[in-house]
Amino acid sequence: ETFFLPKDQWGEYGEWLASLDPETLRSYFGISVTAESISLLIAKMKANSSQHFLLVASKAGHWAGVIHIATAGATVEFGVIVGEPYRQQGIAGVMMDEALVWSRNRQYTKLFMHCITWNHPIRRLCEKFGLHAKNILGDSEVQMQLEPPDGYSLFKEWQIWQKNCLFFDFFRLYRTRLVM
Repeated sequence: ETFFLPKDQWGEYGEWLASLDPETLRSYFGISVTAESISLLIAKMKANSSQHFLLVASKAGHWAGVIHIATAGATVEFGVIVGEPYRQQGIAGVMMDEALVWSRNRQYTKLFMHCITWNHPIRRLCEKFGLHAKNILGDSEVQMQLEPPDGYSLFKEWQIWQKNCLFFDFFRLYRTRLVM
């Protein structure tokens, strides 16, 4: 159900973003965006590819949401977006949980998120994970110290990896049988 998008497929992220409705994009970016600005974002990510990761959640073979993880030193920044048809199904929570475990296990120590004030779902997601927003010039910032990795976080990431491997193997087998 979740996977990290290989860097050579980041163009698919841009295509997915461009396919979303304008209100979803405005809630994510805080401003209206164009196809050109999405292309510029992808180009900027590719230019600094070692600092960007895309965790994709899929449902029935369709992209449902993405967390863009940007890194700088020991800090990670998350940008969470879920497509309108997939909201209120726990997808953002699953991605957030996995991204937090992934970040801890790579020894990032600080999490940062920028939350648009009127984006109530992202604010509720932050509260659910114990991230308390500070109001700054009408918008909010969330900062959190991440715990170092431990046996539980390493085991949890292994479980996620196993579940996703099984899911994608089953999905690939299922699709193969449908084509035959």
